[in-house]
Amino acid sequence: MTTTYTRVDSLKDQYPHFSDAIKERFAEYADLSLFTTDADGLFEAYLNGLPEHARQHYNCNCCLNFINRFGGLVSINDKGEVSSVMWDETQTPNLFIDSVKAMKKIVHKSKVNGVFISSERTLGTPTTNGWDHMSVNLPTNKVHTSRLKTAGQEMAEKKEDYRILIAGLREFPEDVVQTAVNLLESETMYRSDRVLGVAKFLKELHAKRLDTSNGHTRDNITWLAVANAPSGFCHVKSSMIGTLLEDIVAGFNYDAISRRFAEKMNPANYMRSQSAPTQGNIQQAEKIVAQLGIAESLRRRYARYDEIPTFLWQDKGTVAPKVEPKKSVGVFGGITPKGNQSNSVASDLNLPTTVMTWDKFQRTLLPTADVVEVLTNNANKFMALVTAADESAPNILQWDNTVSWYYHGGIDSEIKRRVETAGGQYENVEIRCSLIWDSYTDLDIHCRTPRGSHIYYGTKRAHIDGGMLDVDANVSPDTLTPVENIRWANGRAPEGTYKFYVNNFTERGKGSTPFKVELEINGKIYTFSGTVGSKEDIVAFEFDYVKGNDPVIRGVNHTSENAWNIPTNSFVKVKGITNSPNLWNNDLERLGNHIFFILEDCKDLSEGKGRGFFTETLKPELREARKTLEAYTANTPIEGVEEASASGVGYSKDGEWNLTLKVSTGNSTRLIKIDRWD
Repeated sequence: MTTTYTRVDSLKDQYPHFSDAIKERFAEYADLSLFTTDADGLFEAYLNGLPEHARQHYNCNCCLNFINRFGGLVSINDKGEVSSVMWDETQTPNLFIDSVKAMKKIVHKSKVNGVFISSERTLGTPTTNGWDHMSVNLPTNKVHTSRLKTAGQEMAEKKEDYRILIAGLREFPEDVVQTAVNLLESETMYRSDRVLGVAKFLKELHAKRLDTSNGHTRDNITWLAVANAPSGFCHVKSSMIGTLLEDIVAGFNYDAISRRFAEKMNPANYMRSQSAPTQGNIQQAEKIVAQLGIAESLRRRYARYDEIPTFLWQDKGTVAPKVEPKKSVGVFGGITPKGNQSNSVASDLNLPTTVMTWDKFQRTLLPTADVVEVLTNNANKFMALVTAADESAPNILQWDNTVSWYYHGGIDSEIKRRVETAGGQYENVEIRCSLIWDSYTDLDIHCRTPRGSHIYYGTKRAHIDGGMLDVDANVSPDTLTPVENIRWANGRAPEGTYKFYVNNFTERGKGSTPFKVELEINGKIYTFSGTVGSKEDIVAFEFDYVKGNDPVIRGVNHTSENAWNIPTNSFVKVKGITNSPNLWNNDLERLGNHIFFILEDCKDLSEGKGRGFFTETLKPELREARKTLEAYTANTPIEGVEEASASGVGYSKDGEWNLTLKVSTGNSTRLIKIDRWD
């Protein structure tokens, strides 16, 4: 009896060391992604490894629950090898070594079946009634704290991500993904930076899987990718990368792939719902917004120059503008007077020009530049920084500041792309009128000509005066980026009265459809925006035309060259140069890598509807509310345009540049042509 009593006392004395060994082992892995397994029989192995007379002493429900719930957890390294995060015999007291070896063996032979997520800070029950039990602590940053989903729901979603990712890898093999990466890196695909990250993710995952010795390890590598993948990366087929990969598999040539990709990546379509939210969508979005407490976060305003925290370069004479009270201005107060516009472009362009990359310019010339000016000859590159209207509201963006951005080249740049993609004539015209909208609705552009002709879908060519409709869209609902185009070639437009109007022939949405019309006459552009109901006609432009004179236009219109409050085709002073906000304090290059040239007096005079935020930049928990959030921002103006002072032009790492800069250093001035990033 004496021997037995002493042995049990000895066992009791070793348990605290065993418990500490488990905690120390877990702490080595706790900051990594953890995974569940199908390990079975762990508690039985634990008891069987103990001396028979001691098993009853350690056969408690708290330890049983701990081992069965958490004893099978593992981590996975880059080679797909698993490690038990609880069991390691090297630091275990002798009495428990056989138990630990047996459990570790079971765990290492088991199969990973999920990503481990917990809302509990402490795993296990540390003490009950004065008795100590097995337990470990998760780091604070690993504890699940979402108000929208439980830890169990998140784990279920990760399992679905794994299933979808595996299906995508099987359907799109490595060579197909490599082709996609090559195309996206060629700088010829529209907005390729948006999907290049996920393409590289798939390419690297394929390479790692092919470099493994067996299917078991390949599965582990895939689970590791699922745990660490950015939001949406695992959903290959239902994302833009999936449509690109499908076109490659289908054997489309480069021109077709590029055209189809550009249409789908159009800002009006990319990651945008193509139908209005249902009442159920709206109710769910209301619930999500309330749970996250972000109602005020959705209000956006234009950012000010003094709110930009970091610059690559600043004009030494630039002072952050003082915010003045809003002043009353006339109807045409936003138009830059002719006398204020630069007319020095022609002489400036006679200066010697040096062509170089942005990378070289940033390293060699920018640090010593006193003054930098940008030639504003590309409407596609205008951009604005936008931030939270309520500074105290929670941040809704994926990065740790509240500033986002948008590009807005004006209606002319988007219509040009659509007209030419559809085979219509955009340039070398005397008169052109183009209609654009973003839905399956069938809108039609009509023209009553000076000689009494009616140009529309029923009579596309007016032989008597040379005009024609060369693009007619959505007779059948076949595109979400439609355009219609009526034009006269140079020298063919007769003098007299023209009337252009929009008819809603077949409404395929809910009651009415927003549209924009662009009118070009001898190179000068006018725009009109409106909303047209089913079977309704809306007059966009009615004017008298005399060759050699500006038209006398009746109705509301404005010239697109004034949309950003600065003259086009002129050199405008740069106040500062900065990165895109996702790179200010974070390394989120997958969300874009842009250089922004903040220009003096530049601001978007439109309401900025639809650009306050883009759903692809919002936090992942807001994906379920995407339709409603899109509808909200599409109808909500950006506030604070009067105080806006953080707008200019922007260029992407993955896009074309063709940027002309006038750089002055001391008494020397030269032109620099930036042709690409590096």
